[in-house]
Amino acid sequence: MVGKISDERFAKMSATYEAEQKALESRIAELDEFITTAKEKSLNAEYFLQLVQKYTDIKELDAEIIRKFVEKIIVFKAEKVDGHRVQRIQIIYNCIGAVEIPSKHEKTA
Repeated sequence: MVGKISDERFAKMSATYEAEQKALESRIAELDEFITTAKEKSLNAEYFLQLVQKYTDIKELDAEIIRKFVEKIIVFKAEKVDGHRVQRIQIIYNCIGAVEIPSKHEKTA
């Protein structure tokens, strides 16, 4: 039996090889999805920057500008904070999503 492996050894090696192939195929799919998402984010950011450059000297907001920049606005339930009525809103921008801007009352590190 020179140069030949047993059927049992071949079966073990074959099973290991098949499992490794499946794991690699799964990893390739994950990485492809990651790359696609990264490209979409990059394109969205580039598009948003082009919009910003186009509208750098806005004198007055109009419906067209809002449609170009804003996907949706979420208005939350009003609350009483320190005796004042406070109502939080969240603006979801086209291409880049929500941007968290610290309020003037929040301290930054």
